[in-house]
Amino acid sequence: MGFFPLKLSHAYAMYEHGNNSRRSAELALEHVNARNDVLRDYTLEMIVLDSGDDEGVAVNSFFHELYEGGRPSLMVIGGLRNEITEILARPMRYWNLLQISYGSHSHSLSMSQLPNLFRTIPSSAGYNDPIVKMLELWGWDRVAIVSSTFPMFTEAVEDLRMKFGNTSINNNNDVIAYEKFNIDKAQPIKILKDKDARIIIGNFYEYDAIPLFCEAYKAGFYGPKYVWIIYGHYDPDWWIVEDGWVTCTPEEMTKAVEGYIGVKFETLSRLENKTVSGYTAEWYREKMLNETNVDLGSVTQTPTYAYDAVWAAALALNASIADITPETLDQFEYATGANMTEIFRKNLYNVNFLGVSGQVQFDHIGDRQGTYIISKNINGTNHDIGKYSARDNSMQWNYPDQFIWADTGGFPPPDEDIMVIEIDDVSMELFATMCAFSCVGIVMALGFLFFNVYFRNERLIKMSSPNLNDVIIAGCILSYVTVILLGIDTRVLNQNDQHLTVICQVRVWVFALSFTLSFGAMFSKTWRVYTIFTNKKVQKRVIKDHQLFVMVGVLLLIDVVILAAWQIIDPLTVSIKEMGEKVDPERDDVVIKIEQHNCWGKYDTYFIWALYIFKGLLLVFGAFITWQTRNVSIPALNDSKYIGLSIYNVVIFSALGVPMSYLLENTNYTYAVVTGLIVFCTTLTLCLLFFPKVVSIIYGYAPEDVGTRVMSNLNGRAGYSSGIRNGPNEERHRRLLAAKGGPSAAESSVSNVYDRERSTQTSEATRM
Repeated sequence: MGFFPLKLSHAYAMYEHGNNSRRSAELALEHVNARNDVLRDYTLEMIVLDSGDDEGVAVNSFFHELYEGGRPSLMVIGGLRNEITEILARPMRYWNLLQISYGSHSHSLSMSQLPNLFRTIPSSAGYNDPIVKMLELWGWDRVAIVSSTFPMFTEAVEDLRMKFGNTSINNNNDVIAYEKFNIDKAQPIKILKDKDARIIIGNFYEYDAIPLFCEAYKAGFYGPKYVWIIYGHYDPDWWIVEDGWVTCTPEEMTKAVEGYIGVKFETLSRLENKTVSGYTAEWYREKMLNETNVDLGSVTQTPTYAYDAVWAAALALNASIADITPETLDQFEYATGANMTEIFRKNLYNVNFLGVSGQVQFDHIGDRQGTYIISKNINGTNHDIGKYSARDNSMQWNYPDQFIWADTGGFPPPDEDIMVIEIDDVSMELFATMCAFSCVGIVMALGFLFFNVYFRNERLIKMSSPNLNDVIIAGCILSYVTVILLGIDTRVLNQNDQHLTVICQVRVWVFALSFTLSFGAMFSKTWRVYTIFTNKKVQKRVIKDHQLFVMVGVLLLIDVVILAAWQIIDPLTVSIKEMGEKVDPERDDVVIKIEQHNCWGKYDTYFIWALYIFKGLLLVFGAFITWQTRNVSIPALNDSKYIGLSIYNVVIFSALGVPMSYLLENTNYTYAVVTGLIVFCTTLTLCLLFFPKVVSIIYGYAPEDVGTRVMSNLNGRAGYSSGIRNGPNEERHRRLLAAKGGPSAAESSVSNVYDRERSTQTSEATRM
């Protein structure tokens, strides 16, 4: 039996589909009966019955044929509409008949208890398999669904949501919105937009799609960052509406639908191979075009499935001939044909052939494992970009991603704004520059250290306390190292790397100790000058180097106590501070989140201020005694003036650097200012203290320039005294002095007088 809607009713489409499907099925019968290897010794006939596109008419035709039609039929082909197919399928088992539908694709037919129903048209739920595959492939797990209230579509949606739970898409919560509509199309669009849906799966017919996309255009819910996945069986250029039944112009509709993806089952095979009939799908297309004036290669109709349904029945019956021996096919009876029907069923499950609609094969519930075509609307034209095979759950693409996603840079758009983390690190260029300056500074400091050690017995060097000079150089080297440590961040080390936490802690120690070593040593030397030359009593006052080392040691001990307490109570760790967000200027679906990775501790503010107060008091006191000794000229302590300048330098730049480090939020600016001040201040200090000594050693100096005069107006006194003996260069210096004529008699006289009055103090000072 073959059921087709053959009479013109209120649904012209059904009438056209029915008549074209009937002709296609009859063509298949001709091809089957022309084959000697299929149903040999049999002629397959089809009794054409009119379903009338009405359930009552279809049932009446069925029972009339059962009881008045003559010899029994072995199978049933049809029906076309879902409701007719279902009402026919329910009583089939009582007459041991198998049914193959060519046009009913409702998912409810798969879920119903209809064991005798097979379908050569894929189930509407089958659309969900390529959709899920695309979601997985393109990384979309945040989707929205909008559907009409038509049962076929709501059933397909439930199947889709169930399949979400069986894939890498985690669970139903990934469906951020599920909106059903009937008449009002604006409300679901508003809800989808409010929920920032980007990937929308649509389940509706063409006449619902047109007003829905019009509302999407009005709401601005369109563009490259939105992807609609809908049925692909609509007419070509379906969105172009000229009769004014929607309020959007054709141009606006074209913009609204741009980029949508259509999923449709393959109605006509694209292969050039010969089908089971011995003819190609293209031959079949031309044959039907000539007979029906319908191009089955460009429109979606059911005739191809009717053709393949006949062939599926013929092949199953052909395979059953050997299995039912000694019985024959013409011995089938409705009442006693249960065993024979089971054999027919088994062989229907086993059919696997290339039909005009593609490869024909049934799954365990009798649904077609078909091929689905994936199309995309690109610049107003639908392109078949790929196809999905249900047989092996595979996707094959006809175009590269660069073409498919040309409007989004060659990549599928994200299902939500891409949050790109931009870490506000120090730029590599700035870091490299400051590292270069620091390395040059370290090399220079090491050169001064070598110079200081090598010439430590030279009177010029000895008078400046070379041991304390070594401490100053060590502190300066650590300052340069601090510059490098401050630039090591997540660009160099991973944020989860424990070494980054260690760097955070080491920075504080190195910077604090470098300051104390360099500034503390300079402070102690200035304090010695201040102590000696503010002593109003004419008595011996001896301050030796080891006493100054004790002073530096006490300052270091205070540092160590504060830092150790900090390390034990609240060790620094790496924290993330959010600095704000900005939209990528090149892609409006990319949001750049700016983060700073800082060294953080719960109580770090208290410890930082403890260090600030300690070193601030030291700076204030150092500035005070430097000011008090500003007019002291001490050749015996020949670098006192330069030490004073260096202390002023440290005070000024510390006063600048600390507040600026808090005021500037940009990491590059902060790093540039802080490290720039450190490098400049450290370099200036080294140059002030050591460069004059280097020049003097290279070009020579006179003995009276070192240890021959001690002058001060601090207490209203002035003095001129002879100094100690020179070092290895004494003879050369004496010759220089002789060439100049030697000291005058007046100078010698003043020197003798002063020697008698201040012999004790000056001799001790010169030894220092």
